Amino acid sequence: MTKKVDKEESGKRKTYSAPALEKGLDIIELLASEAEGLNIGEITTKLNRSVGELFRMLVVLQQRGYVSLEQGTDRYTLTLKMFGLAHRFPPVKRLTSVSAPVLRRLSYDIEQSCHLVIYYEGKGHVVVQQDSPSARVFSVRLGAEAPLVNTCSGHLLLAFADEYTRKQMLSRIPAHHANKEKFDVDKMVRKVLSQGYESIHSAQAQGVQDIGYPVFDYQDQAVAALIVPFFEYLDGSHQTVAEEAHSIIKQAARDISVALGYDPG
Repeated sequence: MTKKVDKEESGKRKTYSAPALEKGLDIIELLASEAEGLNIGEITTKLNRSVGELFRMLVVLQQRGYVSLEQGTDRYTLTLKMFGLAHRFPPVKRLTSVSAPVLRRLSYDIEQSCHLVIYYEGKGHVVVQQDSPSARVFSVRLGAEAPLVNTCSGHLLLAFADEYTRKQMLSRIPAHHANKEKFDVDKMVRKVLSQGYESIHSAQAQGVQDIGYPVFDYQDQAVAALIVPFFEYLDGSHQTVAEEAHSIIKQAARDISVALGYDPG
């Protein structure tokens, strides 16, 4: 009998208490299920806590970027910082490993550079880049930032996000980004979704047509944009024109998506 008790006791896990941390986590978990946000009164009621217990927690969470006050209201909403932290390194490593051979093949097939862009903190970020094998190369450097408003990658990341995520992404766009106020989001989203891709003249380089397709993961979520900054050769030495490149780029985006667990049906 004694041995049985000892075995049961040894199998029990120790529990610890960290009241301040628990309050902060309670707030984050509560706001994660409240798309419209909550004011401090609603938060204290739902968590059965006093304002004095939670006020400093909310202030610190706001200072650290985990929650934010909706503009012009007293309602707190969860930001995408947790999402960013959770997806910062392992997914990028996986995206890099599965996409590298695909991008290398793509660059050789169409003789153009290509890169992958992911979203983080109000901007796109180039996380994988492959130069063209041609002697004449136009490419975007690894780590470069891509504004959401006027770039091919930004349009794709916004268009293929769900409505709530898109709203959060737009709210994080830096105020100094050009044409933010004149940007017709709804019109752009309708166009990109109906096409299934984006193709626009580069806002950074004359004569370059940016062609992009979305990359999806196992949850059917768009996790990246595959972009080719396509330019024509004036001497006729380039064998693939932009119209022909579309199907090749689309297949490359599909190949990366499947490697990430996406089921195209």
